[in-house]
Amino acid sequence: MDVDRYKRFIGECYKRNLNLNSWLVSNGYAVAYRKYSKKYISNEINAKNKKKGLWQGKFEMPWDFRRKK
Repeated sequence: MDVDRYKRFIGECYKRNLNLNSWLVSNGYAVAYRKYSKKYISNEINAKNKKKGLWQGKFEMPWDFRRKK
């Protein structure tokens, strides 16, 4: 779909008609990266409210962790 400033490919992954990006966020295995897209925010909110995956406990958002290095 796009290339970021580091020349990495940005896209969506599908298995048949299932959007894997959406599935990962909906099940708490990934977070919505709001800096680049608002697309998966509602999936993240639902996962957080249902305490799925990462949302079962405490964790540090990836961009906060990377900023510390």
